[in-house]
Amino acid sequence: MAKVPVALVQFDAVPEAVEENRDKMENLAERAVQSGARWVVFHEGTVADYTPLLLDLAEPVPDGESTRRMCDVAARLNCTISFGLSEVEDGKYYIAQVFVGPQGFFYRYRKTWLCRREGDEGYRNEWARYDPGTGPELFEIDGVRATCFICSDGAAPRCIERARHLKPEVVFYPHNVRRGLRNIESRGKKAETIQAPMLVTNRVGRSWTDECLGGCAFFSAKGALLAKSNQENREEILIHTLDLS
Repeated sequence: MAKVPVALVQFDAVPEAVEENRDKMENLAERAVQSGARWVVFHEGTVADYTPLLLDLAEPVPDGESTRRMCDVAARLNCTISFGLSEVEDGKYYIAQVFVGPQGFFYRYRKTWLCRREGDEGYRNEWARYDPGTGPELFEIDGVRATCFICSDGAAPRCIERARHLKPEVVFYPHNVRRGLRNIESRGKKAETIQAPMLVTNRVGRSWTDECLGGCAFFSAKGALLAKSNQENREEILIHTLDLS
């Protein structure tokens, strides 16, 4: 696909309000596709946000309710949807970004370089609750070579170097960042290093103790900022046609 219309979605995903968030994801995906999007990308932790209740709210992938429901939505809308959740497998818990399309589930990435916060404000001490993944790897979306890493992964030089060696054609980079994405230009430098367009997402709204202000963005393979959403705590569907030629 030489050109792909992509929607980066920032919305207020209420902590632990799983069913409410899934309803809103479906509505936002419908609106994005009606506006022409083929790929619809949500932020890290979309389904339940940060929570200490992993025993109750973490889900298996691909057999959990959220993945099954988003598979149905993607099939109905003929689109690809990427979203974040807390995943459980064999007693281990992961921060995962899930990818589903018209034919169903096809990929998930597990956050590897976890964030350590000794104070655990807003339940954001990832080391206390989650297990690490194994780092970026190559997968395919609509015939396009892609890779993914999540939020603090991008602060690890090893992560960026591993992604660069994969030679992807597009990079998915979801966030769940307190406040907004300050110094957004630094994400462009990562795209330039990897030499691939980068899709950055972040949430808005209140995440326990923090206001999250948003900041979705498209970057070119040369690190140029192509389009960005507001960082004023307003929900937004940012649509841009990604030129992969």
